[in-house]
Amino acid sequence: MGKFITIIALAAMSVLVPAVSNGQISPPAGGVSRSVQQHLIGEVTATDQTTGKLTVKTDAGSSVVVLVDERTVYRRLPPGQTSIEKAEGITRADVRVGDRVLVPASAGGLQTAARQIIVMAREAIAARRAEEREDWRARGANGRVVSIDAAQKRLTVEVRSREGAETLNVLIPDSVRFRRYAPGSLRPADAVQSSFADIRVGDQVRILGNRDGSQVTAEEIISGRIARLSGVVEALDAARLEVTVKDNRTGRTVTVALGANATLRRIPAEFAERLRQRGEGRRAGGAQSDAQAGERRRQRRDRATQDGQSGERQRTGGRGQQAMLENLPPITIAELKKGDAVIITGTSETDDAHVTAATLITGDAEVIQRMQRFQRGEGRRGNMSPGLPSGVAGGGTGDPEP
Repeated sequence: MGKFITIIALAAMSVLVPAVSNGQISPPAGGVSRSVQQHLIGEVTATDQTTGKLTVKTDAGSSVVVLVDERTVYRRLPPGQTSIEKAEGITRADVRVGDRVLVPASAGGLQTAARQIIVMAREAIAARRAEEREDWRARGANGRVVSIDAAQKRLTVEVRSREGAETLNVLIPDSVRFRRYAPGSLRPADAVQSSFADIRVGDQVRILGNRDGSQVTAEEIISGRIARLSGVVEALDAARLEVTVKDNRTGRTVTVALGANATLRRIPAEFAERLRQRGEGRRAGGAQSDAQAGERRRQRRDRATQDGQSGERQRTGGRGQQAMLENLPPITIAELKKGDAVIITGTSETDDAHVTAATLITGDAEVIQRMQRFQRGEGRRGNMSPGLPSGVAGGGTGDPEP
């Protein structure tokens, strides 16, 4: 991630203390002692106001309950501070969901009350994540792994742009941080710790690093096997939270698990009608002269510049479409039925016949087919993704946002 905030010392601890990086706490370089491995590091997902117990989602993806008592000491790093010496004393009532915490190891482990809880406030995390997003936009690359050189610890990755496909050679120093998408989630914030050995040919990867021509020296790699399919629901199992879908492209049957991260949405009839009208308007506009079309584009650009939105739209390509799709009404598996047209984006760690959904969208069959064509990049130079967000219609792996 580049910049590291170092915690200098903990007066109450006799063990090594990890560093804090971009709102995340990591073990120190140069080896990890047994005591450091036992530190609990993660994000608070729930608090018990009666007992003070905290539920923490660890960086490894597990959920852990942290016990406390009247002797537990709470300290918070204020936004902008880098040293634990500047941490302020707080109470357990000040710990909130979304805070990042370090719970130092104790002799009794998780069976006893924590001696100390160090908190990084949500505001500090938000500021770090904003910096991180900008860094990814400036130095990030997305692509598909086409070969792996385990001996040299290198990857060959195919990336696509408006100019077409190109190949990047990715160098992987020992300091690279590896993460892998969690089942059914394409959000980098949900990704779990991983290793070089977990990367496979065919994986989608996000690479942060310094590029020199066709070579990238990686600092962080997020990988995963991304599944995208559209088809028709053939069966539903509400008890198991699974649907069986016949893939339109391959004709094969796919079992789709709807886990905790899955979002189900339906395209309302009025939304589908608006999309049809928009498409008809574009086709009608195509019959007009190039001069008229160019004038309309110029006027739109001028309006966007006046509103101060032009640069933001360039940086966040597809965000307007994303917001539109994210506003679709949510549904449950009980509202699906056999014969529904669906488009699904998710992860697949075992085989192509089993997918864990991140997003399932159902609705008008014609609109679903259009989304499928966008997904495959039909009619677009260089077979580009349509800029749709990850987890909505399979458009790439999304912005590196929390």
